[in-house]
Amino acid sequence: MMSGDCRRICVGMSLVWPGIWVGSVRSVTPELLKANRISVLVWVTPEVSPPSLPGTVQLIHIPLKDDHDTDLTPFFPVVTTAFKNCQGGGMMFVCLAGVSRSATLALAALVGNTDLPQMTLKYAYKTVKAARPFIHPNTGFFSQLVRYEKDVRGTSTVSMVQYPPYSGDMIPDVYLQEINQSVAAPFHAFVPI
Repeated sequence: MMSGDCRRICVGMSLVWPGIWVGSVRSVTPELLKANRISVLVWVTPEVSPPSLPGTVQLIHIPLKDDHDTDLTPFFPVVTTAFKNCQGGGMMFVCLAGVSRSATLALAALVGNTDLPQMTLKYAYKTVKAARPFIHPNTGFFSQLVRYEKDVRGTSTVSMVQYPPYSGDMIPDVYLQEINQSVAAPFHAFVPI
């Protein structure tokens, strides 16, 4: 599936699940799409126009900004269906930096695929984060993913929690766990607990 000496991260794109790549717009070239057998390109940015693509690559163009109030939910079933239908090929999600919009839609494609029973939102997030450590869907997108998981799977494995306390700002509990781990890590290095 991967070409040359690419393993998990290749020219600004990351293989986050078999058949699913996440990357930035700068990583897309016709040669790279062909080499990695990508048959669907999800282009999630209005800032840069999609490139000319080989006829074998389907383009799903979603020209939306990375804004807390942007609604990506109408596109969740679209990318889920496209992922289910791209048998034998790969699917690449790109946005300007490959951090928020593209990661959100890749997570939606995984969570919405009920043929993958283990693919809860929490599991999908941890899986994609392990392959592309700098993903960070904005909190508005994450709350949309929480609702989508509940709609598709009947429950949600991620909760939106208030942070900082009493602020009224909501973040996904997986972000709070990351904050707690990053704060505790230096402390554990110096003080045995």
